Amino acid sequence: MAAKQSAFDVWSQIEQKGLQALHGVTFCSGVESYFMKKVEALALSAVDEAARDFNVDKLYGSDVTIDQILGLAKQFPMMSEKRVVLVREAMSVKGITSSDGQSSLIAYAKEPLASTILLFIDQKGVDKRTQLAKECAKSPNAQFYTFESLTPPQAGSWLQNLAKHEFNVSIDSAATHEFIDWVGTNCSLLESELQKIATHANEGQTIDRDVLRTLLSKTRELTSFELKDAIIARNVSTSFELIHRMKQTDETLIGESLRMIGMLSNTFMLFWIILRGRQKGLQSNEIQSQCNVNPYYYKVLDRQVNAYHLGEIPAIMEALLDADRALKGFDAGRPHDVLQDVVKRIHPIQ
Repeated sequence: MAAKQSAFDVWSQIEQKGLQALHGVTFCSGVESYFMKKVEALALSAVDEAARDFNVDKLYGSDVTIDQILGLAKQFPMMSEKRVVLVREAMSVKGITSSDGQSSLIAYAKEPLASTILLFIDQKGVDKRTQLAKECAKSPNAQFYTFESLTPPQAGSWLQNLAKHEFNVSIDSAATHEFIDWVGTNCSLLESELQKIATHANEGQTIDRDVLRTLLSKTRELTSFELKDAIIARNVSTSFELIHRMKQTDETLIGESLRMIGMLSNTFMLFWIILRGRQKGLQSNEIQSQCNVNPYYYKVLDRQVNAYHLGEIPAIMEALLDADRALKGFDAGRPHDVLQDVVKRIHPIQ
């Protein structure tokens, strides 16, 4: 079975084909909005900025009907080779699920106006069981692109590529994994945080784990890594000291606290996989495969996990879940108090 394409792979194919990838009718769906915004930008590039007032229609699905959209799509461009009809939140278009509405869209997809790029964007995709999906899949004038969230390994590959080609720096595997662990796999956030780091890096510099932390200290983000290390190492006093330092730097702490809980949750879930694997008698390479991390980071985890036993992981995960709820407003609590409570529950003071 062929591996599922990543959102970056899908975008790379579109980018290579250019506007030809968007001829006729195009449906883009998925949760990774970073690349869908790039598709929008590509579509808009077909019309010079000076002519966009007459040749670009940006619509929201809940405001329009299928007939209105097709009426715009059938108009010829004015002083431009192309016109663009962009429909966001497309699955909310009035009539898109009705038999008549789908029939009208299918008929247009069979014979679209060559000068129009009709682009539907929505997190939800077209139901593959519908006549619309089945008929458009047969048409050479319609295409479907799906942009799902990147897995950590996919995000790491994309981040290294972005660093090299957009910011002229290189990031090694260990630093990449730590960066993903810190930020997550959302491409917009990754690009934003990478830009901060690259601002302090030298052109052409290779960023390893030590260099990453040095650069993070210049952007005032290092404390998060230090706190994670202290909590994992069961260093309660250092953990409290770092939480206090974070409070002095940022009274709200909401963003940093949520990020910290995310990093810890990911780490302790990997600890659970390792400890369960050991309990089952699995070999180290088998456990690493289940963790889906690079060899360097697995060695770090394999060393750190020795401070824990399998029986305490569920209670730790429960503490982290409670903290996540508290920080997101399900329970009252100041962020630094929530973090301190997490430390106490993970490492009860005897």
